[in-house]
Amino acid sequence: MESYFSGKWSDSSFDSYKWSGYRLVDEVNSHNPSLVLDVGCGFNRLKGKVNNLVGIDPYNDYADIKVSLEDYTGDPADIVLCLGSINFGDDHTIDRQMEILNNLWKEKAYFRVNPGIEHSWHDKADWDGIHWYNWTKDKISSICATYKYDLGRLEEEHTTQGHLRYYFELHK
Repeated sequence: MESYFSGKWSDSSFDSYKWSGYRLVDEVNSHNPSLVLDVGCGFNRLKGKVNNLVGIDPYNDYADIKVSLEDYTGDPADIVLCLGSINFGDDHTIDRQMEILNNLWKEKAYFRVNPGIEHSWHDKADWDGIHWYNWTKDKISSICATYKYDLGRLEEEHTTQGHLRYYFELHK
């Protein structure tokens, strides 16, 4: 995963996402957050646009803090952004990451997730061994039930390659 996300991957679809792209700048800033945590921030595209944003990413040098979600020890944020970062592994991995995230935000969380679609626009040798989690609407509902979250919005959007992504907002 490190070689793919530190050199091969690019966030080429970010500009085209209807829900989880730059629209989030005004949306998040309207909450006047004292801290926003961008988990798996990649190239940290929202830095300098979203107020009080700290981006973490284990692989990308553009992160404010180069650390994984599992190793992050900062204070809980008002808002977390998980725009493509909670996508890898099996049910156990996703459930563990959601448990960690539950302790890292106080008000609202924004997600973009991948329903198990491989990055076929890259050479398979670049991403071979990465397991994309097969997100479903039922899984999102299950998370809401487990943590007693309110699901504020659930939308479908697509990458520039036409691949489905789910965008959703959670409220505590």
